[in-house]
This record gives sequence, C-alpha cells and structure tokens, in this order.
Amino acid sequence: MKPVFKFAVASIGAGLAVLALKFAAARVSGSAALFSDALESLVNVGASSLALYALIGAAKPADRQHPYGHAKVELLSAVATGALILVAAVLIFERAYAAFWHHASLGPLSGGLGAGLALNASAGALIAIWAFWLRRAGAKYRSPALAADARHLESDVLSTIGIIAGLVLAALLHLPVLDPVIAVAIALQIAYAGAKTVLESLSGLLDEAPPPAMLARINELVREHGTGAIEAHDFRTRQAGAASFLEFHLVVPGAMSVSAAHDICDAIEAALKAQMPGVVITIHVEPEQKAKHEGVVVMGAIPP
Repeated sequence: MKPVFKFAVASIGAGLAVLALKFAAARVSGSAALFSDALESLVNVGASSLALYALIGAAKPADRQHPYGHAKVELLSAVATGALILVAAVLIFERAYAAFWHHASLGPLSGGLGAGLALNASAGALIAIWAFWLRRAGAKYRSPALAADARHLESDVLSTIGIIAGLVLAALLHLPVLDPVIAVAIALQIAYAGAKTVLESLSGLLDEAPPPAMLARINELVREHGTGAIEAHDFRTRQAGAASFLEFHLVVPGAMSVSAAHDICDAIEAALKAQMPGVVITIHVEPEQKAKHEGVVVMGAIPP
C-alpha cells in the first residue's frame, strides 16, 4: 500500500475516534456548542473518506481517454471537501440559532459539562497530533487531498480550543447564552476554512501559474544545463495533484544535428527532474531564426 493511502486510511480511523469522543461530550453536557463541534467531526470523517477515494482514483495510470493521467481527481476531492465544510457550517448555524432563542442552563463544571469538556479536550489533542502529521505527509507527497484534509482538521482544533475556553467562561459567569453564541462563531470560522479550501483547489483545476520562485529555479537550471543551445522561451507549467507538467521552446543553432539537440534536451530534463521528481517535460526544439531574444539565454551561448 502506498504511503498516501496509509495516511488516508489512518485519517478515517482518527476521525471516527474523535467523532465518538465529541458526540459523547455533546450527549453528557447537553451543550449546543459541543454538539456543533461533534457535527464538524462528522464532516471530518466524510472528508477523509473523500481523500482516500481521490488518492485511489489519482493513482490510476494514464489511458486513452485520460492521456495526462487522473491526478486532478485529488483537486476535485479537495473542492468537495470544502463544500462539505460549508454544509457543516450551515447546519451548525441552524442549530445555534435555535439554541439562542431556547437556550438551556449550563450545568456546573463539576457535573456533565465538565465531563463533556474533558472528553472534547481529549478529542482535540488527538486531532491536533494527527493534523500535524497529515500536513507533513501532504507536503512530502505533494497531495492536495491530504493537504485539504489537514487544513480542515486544523480548523477543527482551533474550534475545539475556542469552545472549551468559551464554555468554561460561560459556566463561571453563569451566562448560558454564550453557548449558542460560541456555536455561531464556530460556524463562521468553519465557513471561512471551507471557502478557502474550495478557492485554493479551484485555482489548481484552472492551471494557475507556479510561484515565481519555482519558475526562477526552472530558468536557472535550463540556463546552466542547456550548453550548446541559444535560448529558451515560452515556458508553461501546470500542476495536477502530485503531478507537474512543464513545456517550453528551446532554440538551437540551425546547423546542429538532431542527435546533438536531443542530447541537450536530455541534459536539461535530467537536471529538472532531479529538482522536480515526477515532472513531465515537453521541449519543442527550434532553429536559431526562431529566437525571440527573450526568456532564458543559455549560459555560454552565442547570440544569433
């Protein structure tokens, strides 16, 4: 089993454990805020399941209908995860609104409320540890699905901290109205996280340009390892999940043999792939009269 699959399966297991703890906390405490937190954890399980499904789909090899592979399935999964988060925010807001007009008194911290907060704190600690490892895995394996799942879990941790602090304050000040107010704040925070996840994933689906630092590094490697060529221009890159695609035009002397031009392309590809594992590179070789005198001038090249 691939490492990303193991992380996705483990994320579902962690989500189920947290879900059980938080629903138990909501049940013993009767708190609207704790119920809202438990509802978000239900979405966590759904998001983790989506991530696993996306990783399995993205791992399928390219075929006739999908010559570039299935890597964008991960980005679609991340969009769906963001949508799930937004749905959870709406459900929490509805529950909080009803509780605001019909709020019940909070029990003492020594009773059901205290037990519920203890259970919720345990769940928050578990999810914080797992979110840390999941974010590292998402960065290491360049997985949008795991990264989106980690961001959602991190927002859950912040919600849990805020809920515990707010309910302790509400119990000490004897202000039960703070319970639904906290739930509304959670809904807003979750909605923000969901919208951010959707927008970031959509930018990947729309083949957004890479960061300037990455493009600068690509230019540097072409300049250093394209000895014998004249220039490189019309760079285009795109990201599809863990897969990267790069294409550009390479201008060589018109009298150069096809074999020699191919050797230059091989040297450039080797250098780029050493820095960007898994990148798919397409180089269009052109004669010197096609030079645009822009882009990257190859190190040591003689201008035409």
